Amino acid sequence: MPKRRDKHPHIALLIATVYALFGFFWILFSDKLLLLLVRDTDLINKMQTFKGWFYVLISAAIIYLLVNKYDRSVQKSQQDYIRLLENIADPIYLANSSGRIMDVNESALTTLGYSRYEFKELTVADLDPNVDLEDWSKTVINSPLDQRFALESRHKRKDGTCFPVEVVACVFEDNGQIFYLGVARDISHRIQTLELLVENEKMSSLGAMAAGIAHEINNPLSAILGACQNVTNRIFNDTPKNLHIAKECNADLESMREYMRKRDILRMIGTISDAGKRASQIVSSMLNFSRGGSKKMHTCQTTALIDESIDLIRSDFSFSSNTKFNQIKISKDYPEQPLSVCCIRSEIQQVLMNLIKNACEAMTEKEYHAEDFPQLQLRVKNGKHLVFIEVEDNGPGIPQDRLKKVFEPFYTSKDVGKGTGLGLSISYFIITEQHKGRMEVQSTLDKGTKFIITLPEGSCDCCNIQ
Repeated sequence: MPKRRDKHPHIALLIATVYALFGFFWILFSDKLLLLLVRDTDLINKMQTFKGWFYVLISAAIIYLLVNKYDRSVQKSQQDYIRLLENIADPIYLANSSGRIMDVNESALTTLGYSRYEFKELTVADLDPNVDLEDWSKTVINSPLDQRFALESRHKRKDGTCFPVEVVACVFEDNGQIFYLGVARDISHRIQTLELLVENEKMSSLGAMAAGIAHEINNPLSAILGACQNVTNRIFNDTPKNLHIAKECNADLESMREYMRKRDILRMIGTISDAGKRASQIVSSMLNFSRGGSKKMHTCQTTALIDESIDLIRSDFSFSSNTKFNQIKISKDYPEQPLSVCCIRSEIQQVLMNLIKNACEAMTEKEYHAEDFPQLQLRVKNGKHLVFIEVEDNGPGIPQDRLKKVFEPFYTSKDVGKGTGLGLSISYFIITEQHKGRMEVQSTLDKGTKFIITLPEGSCDCCNIQ
C-alpha cells in the first residue's frame, strides 16, 4: 500500500525553528528596547520578570497555533480518508499479522451481515473457509511490504452462505507492527456471465448438431409416412393396377379390406402415420429453433409460435418428467383469425419457452387441493395495431417486493445452481429492444402470475422493425 504523504512532514522542525527564532530575536531586541524606554533600575528589574512571563505566553500561543493548525489538518485528512473508505462499494478489511480483524468499512458490514463489534471478534479464517490461520500469518509476515497482490477465494457470510471474491491486498508496517489490508470484490456475476457464455457456446454447438440430426431423421420419417400412404392407397383404392395385381394373385380386395378392418390394421396404420407426422412436426420445430443464428425478421403467426414452443418443451424429456408437464392442463384462447407479427422466430420462441418453463416450474412448488389443479393459460389478443400474448399460471405467485426485480439481470428466486437469473432479463431485452415491444408481469400471491408480451401487429412488409 503506498504511503500517504503527510501534509506537514516537518511539523516538529517547524515548531523548533519558530521557537528558536522567536527566542533569539526576543533576547536580542527586548533588552535593548527596555533600556531605551525605562531608566529606573528597580523598574527594569521588575520589567525583566514580566518580560520573561510575556515571552512564555507568546511562545505558548505560537506553539499552540502551529500545533492546532496541524491537528485540524490531520483530523480533516483522516475524515476524508475514512469517508473515502466508507464510500467504496467493495468490502475492505484491516487485519493484524495474527489474522485478527482490526477494522472494516461499511460495505463489509452490509455484505457479510456482521456488526462492527462482531467483526472485531473474528479472524480472516472466519471470513475465508479456505484459510489456515497459522499458514496465513506466516505468509503475511514474510510478504514484501507495500506491494499489491491479487487472489481469488470464497468469503462466508454470517448466515453461512459463501460467495466468490477477488481480493486485492497488501502488507504494510506501522509503528513496528505488520498489518494486512484487503479489498474483496464479489465476482458472482462475473462467474455467472462466464458460465452463461460457455452455455451459449454449447447451445450453439447443440443447435448445429440438432439441425444435422433433424435432417437425418427427416429421411426415414418421410419413408415411413410414404409407406403408410402407399399401403392405404394399394388396398383401399380400386385403381386399375390394384385390381390387375389382385386378379393375378387370385386375391379378393374386398375380403382383404374386411380382414384388415376386423383386425384393426387400418387403425394401426393410422397410428403409425399420426406418430410419424407428430415426429415430423417436432423435427420441423427443432429446425426452426436451431436456425437462431439468423437475425433476419420474418412474418410469423403468433399461434404457430406458441404451439411450436410447446412441442419443443414436450420433446425435452428431462424437463417434462421433472415438472410433470403432461399433467398440467394447458388452455389456449386464440382468435379466429390468426394474428401475425414481424419477428426473429427463434428469439420469440426462446422467450415463450422461457415463460412457459418458468410457469411450469412455479406450479410444481405449489400444493393443489382436490378440486384444484395446475393450469397454464395461453392467450393471444388483438389490440389497436398490437398483438398481446399472455402466459398465465395458477402457481404460488410472486411477492410484490420481488415483482419489480424479476427483469433485473442475475435476479433469481430459484435455489443456488438451478438458475442464472438471466432468463427473464434476456427475454425482456429481446422483446423491448430487438422487437420494439413491451413485456409486463402481474402476480397475486397464491393465485398465480401472468406475463404479457405486446408486439406490433403486421407482416414484415408493413412493419419498420429492423
